Amino acid sequence: MLATEAAEFDPGGPNAAGGQACSGGASMTAAFAKPPRVHVPGRSPFLFDVRAVGVFRILLAGTILFDQLIRAADWRAFHSASGLVAAADSRAWDSPWLWSVHWLSDGPLLPVILEALRFVATLALLFGVRSRLAAFVLFVLLASVAARNPLLLQGGDKVLIVMTFFAAFLPLGERFSLSRLWFGDTSAPYIRSAATLAYAVQVLLVWFVAGLLKIGDPWLDGSAISMALHLEAFTTETARLWRHWDWLTQPLTLFVFWLECLAPLLALVPVLWCRLTGLAALVILEAGIVVSIEAGLFPLISLVSLVPLVPVQITDRLAAGLSRARATGTSLVLFFDGDCRFCAFACRLLLACCGARDAAMRKAQSDPIASRILEDRFAWSVVECAPEDAPPTADRYQRGWEGVLMVVQRSPRPWLARVLPGSVRGESAYAWVGRNRRSFGRFGGVVFGDRSAAGWHGEAGRFATASALVVVLAWNAAVLSAAHGRLDIRPLVKPLAAAANLKQYWGMFAPSPYYDDYWYVIPALARDGGRADLLSGRPVALRPPRDGPNRYGGYRWRKTIFNAAEQGEFVRVVDYFCRTGHWAAVDLWEFRRPNLGVAATAETPYQATQLGRWRCDVFEGVDAVDENAVDAFRAEVDQSIRQVDGVLRGL
Repeated sequence: MLATEAAEFDPGGPNAAGGQACSGGASMTAAFAKPPRVHVPGRSPFLFDVRAVGVFRILLAGTILFDQLIRAADWRAFHSASGLVAAADSRAWDSPWLWSVHWLSDGPLLPVILEALRFVATLALLFGVRSRLAAFVLFVLLASVAARNPLLLQGGDKVLIVMTFFAAFLPLGERFSLSRLWFGDTSAPYIRSAATLAYAVQVLLVWFVAGLLKIGDPWLDGSAISMALHLEAFTTETARLWRHWDWLTQPLTLFVFWLECLAPLLALVPVLWCRLTGLAALVILEAGIVVSIEAGLFPLISLVSLVPLVPVQITDRLAAGLSRARATGTSLVLFFDGDCRFCAFACRLLLACCGARDAAMRKAQSDPIASRILEDRFAWSVVECAPEDAPPTADRYQRGWEGVLMVVQRSPRPWLARVLPGSVRGESAYAWVGRNRRSFGRFGGVVFGDRSAAGWHGEAGRFATASALVVVLAWNAAVLSAAHGRLDIRPLVKPLAAAANLKQYWGMFAPSPYYDDYWYVIPALARDGGRADLLSGRPVALRPPRDGPNRYGGYRWRKTIFNAAEQGEFVRVVDYFCRTGHWAAVDLWEFRRPNLGVAATAETPYQATQLGRWRCDVFEGVDAVDENAVDAFRAEVDQSIRQVDGVLRGL
């Protein structure tokens, strides 16, 4: 079986080289051979370069992993069975058609298992192991987490969910993946399918629909940007420097509005300069969001989603430039056991890590000297060939670990040799791997499967992507208020969008930014008598949150607090913190003022409103608190609020 599979790696057969190691006989460069072009690079926006798709896969996995690490610090509050939202409550939160695998059990074990599964699937996607399956598993888990705790959701989460769904049908593992190194495929460098069309349309819909939803006075009269930048809880320090400049914010508002409406359309025009202009405009928009608004991971997620849309003409030029930069002027030939698939994989992996693009791979059985080394020493061999070199002699062949060091030292990354073990330990490790290579081969067969999966482009894949795209288009059309008066199809489309977990709304300050600038203060009394902010643990600050999401313990907590307060669900936050047994009493105060969108906003005082007061001794299993201490705490808070109420202004 292994011999049959290994034959795929050398089209010239076992004796093709005829012992001429440097004569240019049949050889292969494994994952680095340039495959034949079956498509001439065209102008279609739905023609994707699989190299760009491979880069996108890595960035997507890295973004998901980064988000998971951010959530890990507060995993118990956000995702555990004893968190902010009970599983039974989340089931009734949204559409009855919505689903979540987290609802399969209300016990404490399932969330832990699913979180571990998400970590494994993210690593599989990152390294390109069964990439399509990993992407689909991540879509299911990301959508499930969103349905399980809707309080912490922001726009970037929904972009990540829908992007991962359509990405599961793309050829994610065709480049820069362990799967390709295992199978040694040389597929076409471009792909155009129902999946590429659906992905491009879904990604560009985010901006296009956001632009259409902004049709209204604040965006058309030029005041929206200034209004958005006067929201103290979200504005960056950089934006505070220029948000009063009406001569800048007014034209910038119109620019952003028309950019969101027109840039996605330009990105779909089959003309190179139009596509580049559209994509560049969207990148500039996201860069502007980064320096102006504390939006969490939304800008990063949006930028990652654009990577597969880069025109193939650009990726071709970038790849050609990188290839010239990596040329070393010498050529290495690696001889591996032709009956061992793992051996071929190990060679490709070494070359990929070293960046040795001009190295060739051949079966040891095709060269007399390499074959004798394999039989006598049970080792692979490496030989260096210069241009127009004569056939090398046996003393030029490096074996085993010395061959590994030779490849590293002749590669564009010779510094890797400094982190590798020396000759003695390296040779021992090489010998151990060689003795167990059959076991590694069987394990690789289980991990990677029997055949490479380039992408789901069969009948089932085309039907799934086309159906999902129809649902997405119908739902986005249904949310536009202009369509409601003529034909309201939301009752028909909502169950379909919810059942597919593709329901989406790209508001993003639409139809206008908030007409009030508001933020929250959460003073809390600890059971040991200390006073502090409930989330940050710092002294209570009765001033606008110039530190952005840090005031609330991070942007996830900030979104949770704002959602909970606006939806009348803040008691869930109090319940969670009271169950920790550390807190005795919690207050929630809102500071609000009209958002005028002009410099006068900063001179308008905030009005304080008490939204709720809670004592933690109402919970079972928690000792009663000292009522006198609670009364003294509340009196102290009231006095502090009275001193700033109607006086506090923006800084």
